[in-house]
Amino acid sequence: MDFQKKAGYTQRRRAVTAMFIVVSLPVLIGTAALTVDVGLLYNARADMQTAADAGAHAAGVFLSTFENAGESSDPLSLARDRAAQLVASNRVLGQTMELSASDVQFGTASFDDSTGTYRFVPTEILPNAIRVTVRHTADSPNGKLPLLFAGIFGVTQTELTASATAMLAPRDIAVVADMSASHNDDSELRNYRLTNINMYDLWEALPGGVDDAGNGLWDLSEIPESWILPNGSIPQAEGPGWGFFRKLGFGDETLDASYNPDNDPGLIKLAFATNWSDTTLRNALFDQGYITSEVNAIMSGQYDFNGAYGERVAVALGLAIWNSGHDGGLWTTRGVNPSQTGNGNNWVGGSELEWNESVFDYSLDQSAGIWLDYIDNYAASTYTRMYNANSKFRYQYGIKTFVNYLLETRPEFQSTPEFASVPQQPMQAVKDSIKELTRFLTLAGGNDRLSLEVYGTTARHEVDLTENYDLVSTRLLEMQAGHYDRNTNMGGGILRGIEELESTRARSFSRKAIVVLTDGRANIDGGGQFSYPAGRSYALDMAREAANRGIKIFTVSVGANADTDLMAEIAEIGSGLHFHAEGSIEEYSSNLQQILITIGGAKSVELIQ
Repeated sequence: MDFQKKAGYTQRRRAVTAMFIVVSLPVLIGTAALTVDVGLLYNARADMQTAADAGAHAAGVFLSTFENAGESSDPLSLARDRAAQLVASNRVLGQTMELSASDVQFGTASFDDSTGTYRFVPTEILPNAIRVTVRHTADSPNGKLPLLFAGIFGVTQTELTASATAMLAPRDIAVVADMSASHNDDSELRNYRLTNINMYDLWEALPGGVDDAGNGLWDLSEIPESWILPNGSIPQAEGPGWGFFRKLGFGDETLDASYNPDNDPGLIKLAFATNWSDTTLRNALFDQGYITSEVNAIMSGQYDFNGAYGERVAVALGLAIWNSGHDGGLWTTRGVNPSQTGNGNNWVGGSELEWNESVFDYSLDQSAGIWLDYIDNYAASTYTRMYNANSKFRYQYGIKTFVNYLLETRPEFQSTPEFASVPQQPMQAVKDSIKELTRFLTLAGGNDRLSLEVYGTTARHEVDLTENYDLVSTRLLEMQAGHYDRNTNMGGGILRGIEELESTRARSFSRKAIVVLTDGRANIDGGGQFSYPAGRSYALDMAREAANRGIKIFTVSVGANADTDLMAEIAEIGSGLHFHAEGSIEEYSSNLQQILITIGGAKSVELIQ
């Protein structure tokens, strides 16, 4: 190609290129503008979603706290404020976003098994979810979103929205409650040096008080006139009393470090193989109708080594009537057939007695055995926890030592069911705290379910997972310390919790948690054998098993005897928290309630939409 032809070709090519550029330039500029604004929209949308997520999650957490779910505040208003704060702190393209009232919506979220998703239903009645919408719209406080280059197409603004729904994740919670016998220790004499035991409150709540006529040896109308106080009242008009116990009354109500059983007007010391000289007792026997020879025989320790001690004490206390056979004796005025009386000697023999039936739900034969067990094998013994607390309790008889006998030796429901309805401590504190937990969960409306598992020597499932929380608190109120048996099978209790949380009653979408309560130390192993080291090891093994199955564990201990190290370790294994309550009965009762409320409010808040 010659030079002229080549030059002409080049010129034509340049002209075509120039024309192409002229024609394409608006398209290129539009594409660039579109790319920039699309990126702007993408970033704005992402920022708005972050703000909505933060607002919904923060409001959900705020809504779940007891402080804001209580009756004295407006949790919805407070949650709205919290959502607005978090949205404002998460700027969108550098702009602080605002929410209108309609941008925060409360409701209930429930899992729909058919779709595998959550369904949100707006309501402000016990909401468990909150939906936050962040808007760049004409009717929002933020207005439309300005665009950078789209104005070349006549579009300067656009509308964007982002919403997030957070819910209080529903939980299936197994309450694992310690029912060992130690849960009545703060009502027993064994602990009077450690805390202000509430035995008076317990005794006052037992059946058999003055209103329960006929439950003592005498009907109220038959109480000797000498027992009536100058103001016309009967001594100790509250709580049960038996025979001479009714005259003694409860005695000292406050037992502290200075307490001396020998000085307690509610106790009488009737020592073995000793001639008793208590004038009040002697006069009471005369008032009951015994003659002088009978009273002298009852007060004499002559035949105690021959086995008469228990029966002699029982007669002295009015727990049994002695048909002695003495000429002109009480049996005569009572009209007892001579063939059914004793041989007239001074030995208070068992076959000569008519036993007083106790105020408890025992048969007459049981009552006789219980009275003698209390006298011979408990009050006279040096092998009781009562004696270990103070050796001066030996041979002391009265309401305190008899109620203590029942608490220490007959705590089970099958033996003394009356204990289920009296304020045994710390058992009552546990009952009250669980009741407060159920009240809180009802107020919070979080779609949780509770079950009740208990453990003593054995571990048992009591209440299925349910949203009727009253079933749990009511069942617990029916139970007592040592309800079935006396030891502390904590590992077995945790296992019962695992079983219930993996039963058909558990929900696949719920979070799983176990709340373990105790006042003592694990001492039963996986084979049901008593051992503190093995019991502790078994509890830890079951905690690991729960953790491996995704179950969170909260532990709650109460009192100075609780193994707080073990409870803290179990909570750590279960990715939960350990709480401890101690101090006086009033202090740990209050602490327990706050602890259970805290656990009730420790809910996971999850974004579901």
